[in-house]
Amino acid sequence: MAKLEGCANCAKILLIVFNIVFFIVGIALLAVGIWVVTSPYNLDILSILDNPILESGAYFIIALGAFIFVVSFLGCCGAWMENRLMLIIYFIIVLLIFIAQLIGCAVIIAYKDKVDAFVTNQLRKTMNNYEGEAAENKYSQGWNALQVLLECCGTNNYTDWMDTPWYGNNTNIMVGGQSLKPEWPATCCKVDNNLVVFEGKYPTPNNLTYCYGVGVNEMTRDMYLNTEGCYQAFEDWVKSRALYIGGVGLGLAFLEIMGMVLSMCLVIIFKKQ
Repeated sequence: MAKLEGCANCAKILLIVFNIVFFIVGIALLAVGIWVVTSPYNLDILSILDNPILESGAYFIIALGAFIFVVSFLGCCGAWMENRLMLIIYFIIVLLIFIAQLIGCAVIIAYKDKVDAFVTNQLRKTMNNYEGEAAENKYSQGWNALQVLLECCGTNNYTDWMDTPWYGNNTNIMVGGQSLKPEWPATCCKVDNNLVVFEGKYPTPNNLTYCYGVGVNEMTRDMYLNTEGCYQAFEDWVKSRALYIGGVGLGLAFLEIMGMVLSMCLVIIFKKQ
């Protein structure tokens, strides 16, 4: 293996450094995927879209993390060992990943309205499988966890629940000394700490009586009830983090482009040796 000098050695070191960062990204994705699979209610939340592909999303993240782990290792080894074949394979794989990302972004942008309609329809559909706060089926647990976590209620708003079988099958309960038929689940009520969902439990509503509108006007009730629909709440959550999501996306694209450029530079340099 001939000794590299100047720009060639710099390119080799940079490619190794970039792939170490890429390696860390792979580990992070693995960790996120494992957390989603093992933490309470995460898979149940995914299930309320009632789509096998989306429900398998966590396992896809784990597989992607492992794949990036292997690819980054390939890039590091190719640069360190000055192996042209490994670098060419690395370049092709990273190029395919980059193209897949571009296609994915383009499809989401082009079909945003259809994606919106699909998600809304699926949410409404699985609301019909809801059986209550104490139910153990995945749709009930998913909806309860989602409403607590995103501080939302129903698909479009809290009145959606009155069009579901759950409401039709409801019996009266005693709330604030008054017998009433709940028009929305208790998980629609505001709480102090919604993150306890990740501990596998639902928090106690701040005031269940006021949340159900007992003895108070609508304005006061809405101080204790999450009236926003979960679809809009999720969209707001994404928008509020758009800068971070965009930053991560651009960072990954930068790593991929630099990885491809540096690997090809080294392939050309090694060929001339």
